[in-house]
Amino acid sequence: MPKPKDLIELSYLSEAVSDMSFLGLMRLLESARAFNQQHGITGILFYDNQQFGQVIEGERANIMKVWKRIQEDERHHRIELLEIREITERSYPEWLLRFYGGETLIKDYPVLAGLVGGMDKHSLALLNKMRAAAI
Repeated sequence: MPKPKDLIELSYLSEAVSDMSFLGLMRLLESARAFNQQHGITGILFYDNQQFGQVIEGERANIMKVWKRIQEDERHHRIELLEIREITERSYPEWLLRFYGGETLIKDYPVLAGLVGGMDKHSLALLNKMRAAAI
């Protein structure tokens, strides 16, 4: 278990290069969850109206590995780092990658509703920033 000082949280916003299909989103989630499980990373991913927002947490070295991977992913661009901060405990200890697909996606694909969980204030703030950026 990492020492509390080794834990960080990183949040960012980005824009999908093209609208993500249901299958494309499922592939992204499957790949990210497998990577996160191998590297002890937890977090939440938002996608709505071609906008991504994500909060990830874990050991600093592993978060920096995933951050590099995120920046090199050609499915999105206009990547904006919002914050990197040290944390003493995880906000999402049980979530390899919780997904929130927005009202439109949930309406079109009701099966995704089961993947959505409660959000803390930080996650809601990120979701609000993401929505404001889309306007």
